[in-house]
Amino acid sequence: MKISRKWLEDYVDIDVVSPDASTLADALTMLGLAVELVEEVSGDAILDVDVTTNRPDCLNHYGIARELAAYYRLDLKHPEWGDLEADSVPEEGCSAGVTILDADLCSRYAARVMWDVEIGESPDWLKTRLESIGQRAINNIVDITNYVLFELGHPLHAFDYHRLTDRQIVVRRAKPGETLVTLDGIERKLREDMLVIADASHPVALAGIMGGADSEIGPETKVLLLESAWFQPSSVRSTAGSLGMRTEASYRFERGADLEMPVRALNRTCRLIKEIAGGRIVGPLIDEYPGRETISPIQLRKKRIVHVSGVEIDGQDVEETLRRLEFDVKPSGDGSWTVRPPSFRHDIELEDDLVEEVVRHYGYDRIPVIYPRPEDAGQFQKDEPSLERIISILKGNGFWEAMNWVFTTPDRLKPFFGDEVSAVQISNPLSEADTHLRVSLVPGIVESLRRNLYRGNQDVRLFEIGNVFFLGEDGQNREERRLGLGAMGDFYSPYWRQERERFRFFHLKGILEQLFEALGLSVEFSAEGCNSRPYLHPGMSARILHDGMVLGSLGALHPSLGERFKFSQPVLLAEVDLEAILSHPLPQPTYQSLPRFPAVTRDLSFLVDKSIGFSTIKSAVQILKIVELKDFQLIDLYQGSRLPEGKISLTVRLTFVDPGRTLTQEEVNDRSEQVFSALRTKFAIEPRA
Repeated sequence: MKISRKWLEDYVDIDVVSPDASTLADALTMLGLAVELVEEVSGDAILDVDVTTNRPDCLNHYGIARELAAYYRLDLKHPEWGDLEADSVPEEGCSAGVTILDADLCSRYAARVMWDVEIGESPDWLKTRLESIGQRAINNIVDITNYVLFELGHPLHAFDYHRLTDRQIVVRRAKPGETLVTLDGIERKLREDMLVIADASHPVALAGIMGGADSEIGPETKVLLLESAWFQPSSVRSTAGSLGMRTEASYRFERGADLEMPVRALNRTCRLIKEIAGGRIVGPLIDEYPGRETISPIQLRKKRIVHVSGVEIDGQDVEETLRRLEFDVKPSGDGSWTVRPPSFRHDIELEDDLVEEVVRHYGYDRIPVIYPRPEDAGQFQKDEPSLERIISILKGNGFWEAMNWVFTTPDRLKPFFGDEVSAVQISNPLSEADTHLRVSLVPGIVESLRRNLYRGNQDVRLFEIGNVFFLGEDGQNREERRLGLGAMGDFYSPYWRQERERFRFFHLKGILEQLFEALGLSVEFSAEGCNSRPYLHPGMSARILHDGMVLGSLGALHPSLGERFKFSQPVLLAEVDLEAILSHPLPQPTYQSLPRFPAVTRDLSFLVDKSIGFSTIKSAVQILKIVELKDFQLIDLYQGSRLPEGKISLTVRLTFVDPGRTLTQEEVNDRSEQVFSALRTKFAIEPRA
């Protein structure tokens, strides 16, 4: 919004306090009306003011002058907008009528007829005012209505009286099939929800936007019907948006005009027309006002001003500021006021809105900077420590966090889960490629690995913590939080004379064991039941179990999928139910001194049925509760034609430590024999040299 400094001087003596435009710009910016640019135009300073959408009252010179008058405590002079007496009564058959059929879209419509008007060029002062703010002069009548628009912020329109059928104005919604050729020469097809100004037969203007060519004034026009109305902002916004029209009038009506301004603006316009274009006012003022409103008062407390702003403002300053802004203020006692906002301030609804008005004019720069005192100490969410430990371990093992979309499609899920997958459908998808919610983190991780591979990153380890979604048996959607892992490439960067080692199944298994150990969970890995994960290699996958409950699965990507996605190397994947893990309390760290006495190890080699997993054997040893046995590890596995059918050879290492003394050879042998005997009894193992 461009504002002329000279124009402002008609309403407030700003020369007294602001000799230069930069000072004026600083004041307006401090008031929340940021001045983006000040430029000189024909000896005048033009301020480009950024007016926010909630302040349509400042989209004019008088509104800006009101703000400055309140800020500098100066008197505000309003234009001549008082009531005007008619110069003559209308002759028979020469009166005008106004009918509002759709009062929900037009709360007020004022009009007046002027005869013997001379259409011509505007005087220099009027053209200079308009041109200084970037408006083109057209003729004296149009220029006057534009002048009042930028002076008071209220749009008006002048019709050629004799071009209105039956000299009638009807405010109504458009009828089916109606069209209107607007002043820009374009024929507009009207919808039935659009508000129009019509005469007795057809539309002559788009309400609040633009007049029609059929009723346009021209050089031969002698009689005017002047319109000054208030239109519903949402109606103007909808019509202007649908037709792709943005005018100075619609810009103001869309934001909310002043319901009390139509008559004032009409009176101001009539005075200027009489002064500049001659003419006489015929007949009384027409003012149809079906939408009269009562503005509710707001209670403002001094203690609320202190609470919100942090400063105590003198009560007289509070009253003076609000009165200068044209609020109705009445003291209520006990440091409070009853305040009724003016009709042009639609943004004032709450007590804090009034506080903002007072503080704006008090000066934001005068409010001291005080940091709020914290009332509560911050604390972690319940599962935050466990998540931090998980992330720390994974990052320590070279994993980077990935974040993928939760959106997917059945076609993207089908390669991983087959035709049986049932995903939750989105009722309002963003696109055709995002119609469902994911049921697993694995497809996203695989896509991330593939994207890295195609860009030359061959050694990649990714993890993702995110939600997946299911259709429950009861038909309700349910949500689970999971941890997904994906890795490919080398396990470590090889020394130049060293053979490279690919990331393998047991590397991923070891990382998961480390993870669960840090979370205080004992888990087992079972090759049984992995058919439910068709995206995993059937001979290189396992389920993760804790107390018989399935926590997740791990394995290599199925060869068919590896070929489908063109992976040139093995891809290892894992997915774990985080909710089940985080439901267990995180173990607190315990400390003990390093052993003063040496540990003693014994290796046992034996044959056992290949159907018996090592975790089962380890559990059987732990049940013995041998105090001195500190570690039991598998160090070798052999299977081949030299062994009996159905048998494998395992070598385990037992580590014994006593914190108080050195164990004797006999004691170590005795404990080793105890372990061997228990395993032979339970699993029928056979010794192997």
